[in-house]
Amino acid sequence: MSSSQASLAGQWNQLRLSGIIIKPPRLFRSPSGVSHLKFVLEHKSEQVEANLPRRSYVRINIVFSGQQADFWSEKLKQSDAVTVEGFLNREEDSSGQGKLVLHAQQLVKI
Repeated sequence: MSSSQASLAGQWNQLRLSGIIIKPPRLFRSPSGVSHLKFVLEHKSEQVEANLPRRSYVRINIVFSGQQADFWSEKLKQSDAVTVEGFLNREEDSSGQGKLVLHAQQLVKI
């Protein structure tokens, strides 16, 4: 497989997740002036795996950027139920610990 084929093979990165906002959303601006809204989403459900019920529990950091961040910063609060669609990216915290972050492209308040 050529390097161009390998890069095309990994193009799909899309996730939809619903849950409850468990920490108050926080709006900030990057040095270049781009708005970013950050919050933590908690998801709990029961899924089926190998024909058996399995509890699913996820906590993930969400980042919503651009003009929509300003809009949602006035509409979202802790305990709101939302569905978020976007892509996953790895970010490092101040200690160098890597974490997955969902970069929201669409958000629906449930």
